[in-house]
Amino acid sequence: MIGLAAAAPLPLLAQMQGHGGNGFLFRRPVVSLAIRGGYERPNASSDIYRFATEQLTLSKGDFAAAGFHADLGVRVTERVEIVASGGSASRQAPSDFRKFVDNDDKPIEQVTTLRRTPITLGARYALTPPGDQIGKFAWIPNRLTPWIGAGAGYMGYAFRQSGDFVDFKNLNVFKQTLSDEGFTPMAYANVALDLKLSTRLALTGDLRYVAARAPLGGSFEGFDKIDLSGTAATMGFTVRY
Repeated sequence: MIGLAAAAPLPLLAQMQGHGGNGFLFRRPVVSLAIRGGYERPNASSDIYRFATEQLTLSKGDFAAAGFHADLGVRVTERVEIVASGGSASRQAPSDFRKFVDNDDKPIEQVTTLRRTPITLGARYALTPPGDQIGKFAWIPNRLTPWIGAGAGYMGYAFRQSGDFVDFKNLNVFKQTLSDEGFTPMAYANVALDLKLSTRLALTGDLRYVAARAPLGGSFEGFDKIDLSGTAATMGFTVRY
């Protein structure tokens, strides 16, 4: 009878593994999924941007965009996670030539589009323990967890200008779509902070710097590599399982 009584709670305990009580879990989560959105500002420091900002009514700030990202993390040690990430940021900016108008004294207008799509694999390290193990069966997430991370991957990109342009040789105005797109290697470094909202849900803030440059071809043959580097500040939610 004593053996049966001792064994009776075991199926119930097995069902409770992976779930939690009031403010704690019965095991530390292994997988995390984060959805983030925010503000991304490219450095815009290569000569294609200089041409656009000197000849057209554009500024570097016109290439800043809203970005959206997803992160899938897998815990490999108490403080280290491997993270696969993907996202996109795109901006369309209308403009006209600064020094030229058409034969009717109207602006010579066009639209410039910059799209950046990073796909990365990296690692991140928790500067403080993400939680505390209490005994054998309880794990309590800490309220704040700061992270640092780094990784590499590929960035898809597209730079496109569509509208009316000036032929500087004869000053004729012509309609054209100029574009180049492709993939290029990239690297990033980031800092992040998780604020616990519940045992499984956290508010996540992320600040990162991305480094990437790509050779321009197509309509932009002759320009130096396009600068795709920049900073991103995003916030979102992280769910852990």
